[in-house]
Amino acid sequence: MTFRRIVAAACVLAAPAAFAAAPAQAVVVQGLDCRGDEAPWRLDANRATAMFTTTIPRKREVVFRGGMQTLGSSSVVWRGDSTHLPRETLVLTAREEACAAPGAGTYRAVLSIRPNEASAGCCTVRAGYDARVAPVANLGAKDDWSRGLPDMLPAIAACLSREGNRAQSVAGASPAGSGTIRVRMIEGNGAVDCTVDAGGRGAPSIAPAGPASATGPLFYPAREPPPIVACGRLERVQLRSGTAGYLHYEPC
Repeated sequence: MTFRRIVAAACVLAAPAAFAAAPAQAVVVQGLDCRGDEAPWRLDANRATAMFTTTIPRKREVVFRGGMQTLGSSSVVWRGDSTHLPRETLVLTAREEACAAPGAGTYRAVLSIRPNEASAGCCTVRAGYDARVAPVANLGAKDDWSRGLPDMLPAIAACLSREGNRAQSVAGASPAGSGTIRVRMIEGNGAVDCTVDAGGRGAPSIAPAGPASATGPLFYPAREPPPIVACGRLERVQLRSGTAGYLHYEPC
């Protein structure tokens, strides 16, 4: 499937009646997951950084900072410099072409780090809305739980900090009495309820999720890389201090 077709498919998914009048959101290549054909290497790249892992001639991991560029509808180039000395420059070019190994990806790749050296591989392309230019959420006009999001952000931040990388998103938040906020968090193995002081003070209490009490969007905290979604509608939660996160309506 070409990148142009990925965009077209995402636009079809993004057409619920509630958002029929909204402009289409831009779908861009957000990341690459590449592996070497014979040489044991792997590259996990997003729009700003990449982790290169190899076991030849010895096991090592190198972080590169750079950027991604799409060429036409079926090619992607990632180029960046290592964050350590001596400096290395990594260039990976991926072009749409089915790989021989099942599940290896749909883009053939050539990777080069050292002069006069190159290695072939396969990549899986991750594409989704460009979160950096997503429309800004008008929280004051909301009729769902996100209307009170600015006041509940300290409690949400405390709960997310407590659960760390286990918390993928927030499905709702609401006052729970006695100056506390209850936050419904979605984790890899299900949902949990986190109850904490409204100001985010003290230790949060985590319990199995009870009956759903809030309806509305999912909330993704501001992290790098941003969330990758290609259906529904993504909105930025913009505060004076910067982007606080993203609201995702009609998730897949």
